Amino acid sequence: MKIGIAFPNTVPGASGALQTRWAVRAEERGFSSVAATHRLCYPGHEPLAVLAAAAGVTSRIGLSTNILVAPLTTAAVLAKEAATVASLAGDRLTLGLGPGVRADDFRAAGRDFTSRAAVFDAQLAELARLRAKGDTGELPGTVPPLLVGGVSRAAVRRTVRWADGWTAPGLEPERVAPWAEEVRAAWDRAGRTGRPRLVALSRFWLGEDVAEEAAAFVRQYFGVLGDEAESFVAKTPRTPEGVREQVDRLTAAGFDEVIFHPTAARLTQVDRLAEVLLS
Repeated sequence: MKIGIAFPNTVPGASGALQTRWAVRAEERGFSSVAATHRLCYPGHEPLAVLAAAAGVTSRIGLSTNILVAPLTTAAVLAKEAATVASLAGDRLTLGLGPGVRADDFRAAGRDFTSRAAVFDAQLAELARLRAKGDTGELPGTVPPLLVGGVSRAAVRRTVRWADGWTAPGLEPERVAPWAEEVRAAWDRAGRTGRPRLVALSRFWLGEDVAEEAAAFVRQYFGVLGDEAESFVAKTPRTPEGVREQVDRLTAAGFDEVIFHPTAARLTQVDRLAEVLLS
């Protein structure tokens, strides 16, 4: 099992300087990858910009969007931006994409929320076509490997048809494990060679000194869900034992990598997670 860590790029108040220090520390501590997530109508840093900055201060660690809401832009713009970051990073980038679930992001971007599924399908087809062609002369390099996010039949179909693998949202392992099995089974039924790359996400915090701010962030971020937001706080691993158990359960479900998303914008979280899982 590979262990990655996400940037605090959607944690309010986390500075740009912290994002680059985070990437350097994650590489120093031996994480497999560092990932950036995406919201438009929420405080934070744009994911591909964060990854471009991280590419300049690292040399080995994998970089990924997990996930980027693709229908907020066009396939052509996304391909150009992703190929640019991949070129800057020496082809260390993986592009994790999803159709999005927040209507306010689409309103702000001037994009239609109701048609996002059809738009996403068309985007994936175009990105896969460009990737298959390699250097098209229009891009600074090739489109990076693609992962599709989501827990739905549509996500499984998209993964098998256009992507290199699937990424699960930050839900409990028992909720995402059946979908991982479905992706593998659909992959085989479709005659795809090899096996799909499977990536899981998990929130975390470590240390009583960050507990209050971490819980407040989770409560705020998932506030759109009303009372259910409190359950996301309760289910966030926050002890060494809880973090290790999360990895064990996701390993048993057949995932190749788990990316831990910080809920507190403190550089100590990188070191504490490394001490628990990588020492």
